[in-house]
Amino acid sequence: MIYIKNNSTNPYFNLASEEYILKKFNDDVTMLWQNKATVVLGKNQNAYAEINLDYVGKNNISVTRRLTGGGCVFHDLGNINFSFFSPVSGNKSKNILNFEHFTEPIIDALKNLGVNAEFKGRNDLVIDGMKFSGNAQCVYKTPNVSGDMTEKILHHGTILFNADMAHLAGALNVDEEKIKSKGIKSVKSRVTNVYSHLPDENKMQTAEFMQYLEDYIIKKNNCEAVNFDENDVKEIQNLADNKYKSKDFLYGSSIKYSFAKKKHFEFGTVEIYFNAEKSKIKDLKIFGDFFGRINIGELEDYLNGTPHNSDDLKEKLSKINVSLYINGADNDNILKMFL
Repeated sequence: MIYIKNNSTNPYFNLASEEYILKKFNDDVTMLWQNKATVVLGKNQNAYAEINLDYVGKNNISVTRRLTGGGCVFHDLGNINFSFFSPVSGNKSKNILNFEHFTEPIIDALKNLGVNAEFKGRNDLVIDGMKFSGNAQCVYKTPNVSGDMTEKILHHGTILFNADMAHLAGALNVDEEKIKSKGIKSVKSRVTNVYSHLPDENKMQTAEFMQYLEDYIIKKNNCEAVNFDENDVKEIQNLADNKYKSKDFLYGSSIKYSFAKKKHFEFGTVEIYFNAEKSKIKDLKIFGDFFGRINIGELEDYLNGTPHNSDDLKEKLSKINVSLYINGADNDNILKMFL
């Protein structure tokens, strides 16, 4: 396994570096990294609904988007991010959307410090029922030399170690219905910093904890520690400038939609927007904090042009596996969203 030492705190560079590693490296790779104050959108989320744009503008908080699904998160220098990259072959295929497998070293490292961390729910790490880490995952497919498709997993997550909770609460537009569905009074009562749970004998600052975690991962996995070379940095920066800073990538289309529906499921929140032209679906856009193995854009393209009625939609959906696009969903879940 390779461990990449990344000292950048530029959110656009760091998110671009994940895509670069996923596409360019063929080994198992681990990377710890930090961003200056930033809101990071999930791949399928609606920026205008998820972010308090006025607050982030006034407080000089950056906004970017990641490759993976899941919900919107806040990063600052009191937060540490971890990324695991793994080619899929043989038994590794069982790790696709297996969040517990990839978070195990983080939990073990915290328990070694006397912190009772555990995996809970769909994708969270918690201490005493309070969330300190959200996790997400995606699969990248690429043809190999023989022409067959190979898969790589990117699994990443956050660790709220000593983050600014006021900025976290102010920057994100919290969905009150989602919070209520989890039996939680507010976002502040749901999240916590690891620092406040460290035993007195293991109290440390964020930089010390990051070094501890780096040493723990390198030793546990016998990693080779490397830095990005000059060419890596150049290519990553180019990707950051042309994609991760792009307004189109961050905010998407400004199309006005005539149909909109939003629903919370156990597998995540789904929002569906579209227009109708001659009673057929047009401009379909599906947002949400769900996960999936296949790009949601393929499902949007597949359903565009379908007559907007129950029978035609049901027949069209019966020919595909919806759960590949929205993990945990079934055809009936999605059909009802259109009606």
